[in-house]
Amino acid sequence: MASEDSAGSGRLTAIEVAEVLGVKRETVYAYVSRGILHRVLAMDGRTSLFDRAEVEELRRGRRPDRDGEMRTVLATRLTRVSDKGLWIRGHDLIDMVGRGAGFSDVTDLLWRSPEDDRWPQPAERVTVNQLAGNQLTADQSVADMAQWAHAPLLDQLRILVAAESAADPLRGDLSDRSVRAAGRRALSAMVSGLTVAGISTSTPWPADGDVDGAGDGDKPDLAALLWPRLTSNQSSPSQLRALDMALALLADHGLAASTFAARVAASVRADPYSVIGAGLGALGGPLHGAASMAVHRLYASAGAAGGDPAPVIGEMLQPDRPLPGFGHSVYRSQDPRYSALMAQIVTGWSDDPRLRTVFRVRDIVAERSDALANIDLALGALTYLGDMPVDAGEAIFAVARTAGWLAHAMEEYTERPLRFRPKASYLGDEPQ
Repeated sequence: MASEDSAGSGRLTAIEVAEVLGVKRETVYAYVSRGILHRVLAMDGRTSLFDRAEVEELRRGRRPDRDGEMRTVLATRLTRVSDKGLWIRGHDLIDMVGRGAGFSDVTDLLWRSPEDDRWPQPAERVTVNQLAGNQLTADQSVADMAQWAHAPLLDQLRILVAAESAADPLRGDLSDRSVRAAGRRALSAMVSGLTVAGISTSTPWPADGDVDGAGDGDKPDLAALLWPRLTSNQSSPSQLRALDMALALLADHGLAASTFAARVAASVRADPYSVIGAGLGALGGPLHGAASMAVHRLYASAGAAGGDPAPVIGEMLQPDRPLPGFGHSVYRSQDPRYSALMAQIVTGWSDDPRLRTVFRVRDIVAERSDALANIDLALGALTYLGDMPVDAGEAIFAVARTAGWLAHAMEEYTERPLRFRPKASYLGDEPQ
């Protein structure tokens, strides 16, 4: 039954649109955020209404031509994302991770890294102390470090990447081997330079053969290096594995907003560090890389309220936006990355009473909605149970997705340059 505002107006409510398209209401709002559907508010100022003709066009598989809409389809050999699963260069990512693959393995697969590629040594990387400047006094250095430690983690990553770029005179070399070298320098700087107030960051970059951090040969274990920079808690092997799995599962997910930004930068032949910077710029915000922050806050608030998440969930509900950690624009079934990561989190924190709060959030939403959990719900659980800062999930996402951005950049460097040039349709006032 159409609402009074929609009846006879050619407009449909979100519930009606979901019925016509055969999708969940959360998917309808995801279409709005991606520009696939356009909505207006009803007279009550809260109800979303949609053009019936536009919805019918979408149902028939055709996207209507609309002012302000940009549609782009890119051919890629990297990642296939569908409701049936997630594949990296033809390999089932969930299966790979389930059999023990970590972030470095997924990165090597994305970058097609040969065995002789090497990671930079400590002397080759810019440190946070160098960022402060060699002319600072000891007192100034301490003050600078204190200010740095209170900066948002995503801002720290942007500065660290920019500093590493300035220290790399070969950053303009866009060959695959050089891009991989730049990527390793950037990732090394990102995980070794993050600083959180109140957490000691004295853990050194591992020397070759250091089994606690070196991994295979001189390949460092980035999860082991990142953990002590995000929390003062000692990690168990299963908890550290959860962080490594999170990085691996988040490394690439098709043409998400930040990945598209990275490809646009690569199209104008920006160097690898600038490509990462473009990705970092598009990553921030509650609808992309920062989604786990809201989930972390939800868990923390529920725990502070005695473990009952219902009031907190009620306050977070938005009529025009899915609840953070639930629903997805691609998956109609549950996000497979959630299941894989959540299983490891349960193993790592099996005796932590806060795990009951995590599951209660999922169960309460399931009682009232068809929305299924996505990777952000698990990532928020990881940072919450690990006693990490609320924005740690955004930093983990950024470090992980750097691998994907550079894989897309290497692919884009083989295409015709400057191929992204959307045509503007001017709708403003005519010149006088």
